[in-house]
Amino acid sequence: MKKFVLRLSIFLAILFLLDRGFGLAMDYLRNNAKGGYIGHHNHIIHQSNEDILIFGSSRAIHHYNPEILEDSIGMSCYNCGQDGNGIILFYGWWQIMKNRYQPKIVIYDVTPAFDLLEGEDNRRYLGWLKSEYENKEVKRIFEDIDPTEKYKMQSMMYRYNSTFLQIITDYSHPIFRISPDGFLPLEGEMNTMKLKDDSSGEITSFSYDSLKIAYLKSFIESAQDHGVKLMFVASPIWYGMSDAVFAPLEDLCFEKSVPFYNYANDTNYVGHNEMFKDGNHLNAFGADEFTKEICKLLK
Repeated sequence: MKKFVLRLSIFLAILFLLDRGFGLAMDYLRNNAKGGYIGHHNHIIHQSNEDILIFGSSRAIHHYNPEILEDSIGMSCYNCGQDGNGIILFYGWWQIMKNRYQPKIVIYDVTPAFDLLEGEDNRRYLGWLKSEYENKEVKRIFEDIDPTEKYKMQSMMYRYNSTFLQIITDYSHPIFRISPDGFLPLEGEMNTMKLKDDSSGEITSFSYDSLKIAYLKSFIESAQDHGVKLMFVASPIWYGMSDAVFAPLEDLCFEKSVPFYNYANDTNYVGHNEMFKDGNHLNAFGADEFTKEICKLLK
């Protein structure tokens, strides 16, 4: 029994050292990433100081060209968009960022699936927050989504289980060439042969995620408390989108006196193949044209 306990103790000690060593290695590689999504993340959290920030999913990072905004408005701008993410991630990033600096303007591109509606397990949005877990506000997000996460997060391997390959890639040779202002344009026009069948008719009933709505409200209140001007935007989509899906956001914006501009069904974009890369994303040409529309609003 004594030998068993001794061997088990040695085994657990080795596991602990390996786990901590892995964490230290990932911390170093992450902090010294040469670009890509990890460099993008590092800039947002630790280095951003621009006047205008753009928040939102892939429809943010692909739809807003900061260079056009800067040239038109005369203010610095960075695109903080992150593929497949919404308010849960951006509320967490804001909690970290607000204590370091406050932008003058935040443009939030709303994607209902990520910002308003019930859907997949919300733990999927925690991946880009795991490395920032020591921030007390970020810890609260983990507790809101899954109280058992605090036990899992004791492991450094778990903290990096969804990003370690990206970290290694972006440290050695970034694949995604995100521009210095955070913009990732999509080249080429869409192929309508690849469009999904959307003939089921307009959906009029939606199931909303109460946690996402609560975070949207808290984000608005916190940003306003810090003197940030907010603007919510629904950028164009080839298919168009039911206006009714935005009802909770419209109510929040009305309550908090925040402008919301809905381009999801704008006929200048809907169905225009030359403007889109696919059914959900504008291409580089469409993004430039849409960014010019946003410049008019800001002016």
